Amino acid sequence: MNSIWNKNLTLFEKRFPSLCEFYELNDSDKEELPERLKAGFEVMPSKSGMLTAKENGKLLHSGYNPGREAESAITEAKKAGNITTACFFSIALGYSALCYAQKYPEDTLIIIEPDARYFFTAMSFVDFSPLFAAKNIFIALQTGTDIVVSLVEKAGGFSHAAIIENQNQSAHAKDYFEALRQSIARAKSKDKINNFTLEKFSKLWMRNSCRNIEKIWELDGVCRYENKAGDLPFVILAAGPSLDEALPYLEGLKRRSVLVAVDTALRACLRAGVEPDFIVLSDPQFYAFQHIHGLKSESSILITELSAYPSVFRFECKEKILMSSIFPLGQYFEKSLGNKGALSSGGSVSTTAWDFARLSGAKRIYFAGLDLGFPSYQTHIKGSTFEERMHATSNRLSPAQKAGVESLFGANMEFSEDYEHNPILTDNRMKMFSWWFENKALEHKDITSFSFSPRSLRIPGFRTETIRNFMKEKERVKEREEFLSSKNTHLPETKQKQSEIFKECYEKLLSGLDYLYSLAKKGTAACEEGIMNRLMQKQCLSKLEKIDGQILGSDFKDIASLVFPTENQLEKIFSCAEFSEDKTISTFQHSKIIYRELQEGIRSYRKNLPEKI
Repeated sequence: MNSIWNKNLTLFEKRFPSLCEFYELNDSDKEELPERLKAGFEVMPSKSGMLTAKENGKLLHSGYNPGREAESAITEAKKAGNITTACFFSIALGYSALCYAQKYPEDTLIIIEPDARYFFTAMSFVDFSPLFAAKNIFIALQTGTDIVVSLVEKAGGFSHAAIIENQNQSAHAKDYFEALRQSIARAKSKDKINNFTLEKFSKLWMRNSCRNIEKIWELDGVCRYENKAGDLPFVILAAGPSLDEALPYLEGLKRRSVLVAVDTALRACLRAGVEPDFIVLSDPQFYAFQHIHGLKSESSILITELSAYPSVFRFECKEKILMSSIFPLGQYFEKSLGNKGALSSGGSVSTTAWDFARLSGAKRIYFAGLDLGFPSYQTHIKGSTFEERMHATSNRLSPAQKAGVESLFGANMEFSEDYEHNPILTDNRMKMFSWWFENKALEHKDITSFSFSPRSLRIPGFRTETIRNFMKEKERVKEREEFLSSKNTHLPETKQKQSEIFKECYEKLLSGLDYLYSLAKKGTAACEEGIMNRLMQKQCLSKLEKIDGQILGSDFKDIASLVFPTENQLEKIFSCAEFSEDKTISTFQHSKIIYRELQEGIRSYRKNLPEKI
């Protein structure tokens, strides 16, 4: 009889019933660990009397005092500061995870074990009661690395997560944990890029969204195409050098598929005499508008975002439609007006185009020009906006060739491999896009994605296909017409009604922002009073607590947060300020800065939002 296993299994079954069912533990003997779930490590007493373990001649815990070793590991993990999530790469007998659960019961614990036998064997030797009592605990048994990354991101992100690993304990799944480290490194890099992007472009996103605000009710959404593709394949045209190979076939590709061009590829399509069915433009910067500036594509539908550069909405085309906004301002209106259709973004317009095909229900998605690198050391398709700008600005001291070389060797370049396993020059940014596509291929196994060029950066999960083979498919004139004429069934309201709903929401928005501003102003005044009058500090702290509750309860706080400083920016602001050594006064000084920044953000909105619509 094993009372520890019995006790742990009862708690495990109560906390993780689906896992219990998956490993068929519901009907197993609760007195003994089933043979099929026993790992091969050896368990023995340490010098302190606690159990320790050994595998392949290596100790998995200290041979003297495993408990003290676990405490040291937890202390080291918490040194980074602001850690609220602990990720354990395997746990052997679980001492580190148990110690963490007891010391920090409010934190999130993620136990990662690719071989479930190791976790269940530990359950038969050590009482896991504190672990199963933890408020937020995830047991990732035999899961893909992408799922682990997703768990950490949902728990608060890698900036607040500690990785706790004893390499002897994780040695039994060395390849898995190495792959996980690479996935985490990519996710951290993505987080860093996202934070940098937010810091750099948040005010631009806000300004553009405010100026385009009426488009939120005037324009239809991509949702009208949701799951309407049937058997239609999609061909997406990106602006990599290999797009040249597809240009002579565009007319035939269009007759056999839904033809989608990213903004950077439009000029090349029009020069080839073909207007794509859809154009996707998701970048809010002026330079993205320049890719379509001066062009027109009268039979194409432009898919864009509320935060696009305002001139984008003057582009001559058949129709403009919106994807759901990724920013709080647009999301606020969509709650009342109806969802436009969410398209995820991996940082590139090509990823948004792929997701449009996915939303439409396409089961086959083909890419031309998705090189994600520099095949034969080419940087862009001939005649692209990028190449034309290089020639237009070249001179004797800075010729176009020099700009091309600088783009090739400018930032973290490295060699990877194409679909034929030949070397291709790429960089970290493009490998990040490749990782996005790789994860989507894993997530949507019912969709098959192809590259028309074997010279492009190889994306795991993608296949190659020749254009000539694709051209052997039947023409799909009728299916294309039916898809392209899809109507929006998501909006039962008339345009007149939509306009009325929009105006009502808009008035509430202005009132809500003004109310937030008044709260921030009151907070600033309470901080100043607390700094100046020690006798009033207790009352001022009480006022601030009430004000903070009202701000956090506001429906408009997320809208204001877009232009509120990021954590890094706030730290920089604090580092430039002088604070009192008195902790209470210092608290008021910090709070005053936060209220001031909130007021500044709301002023920016009110400056850019039209007073009347």
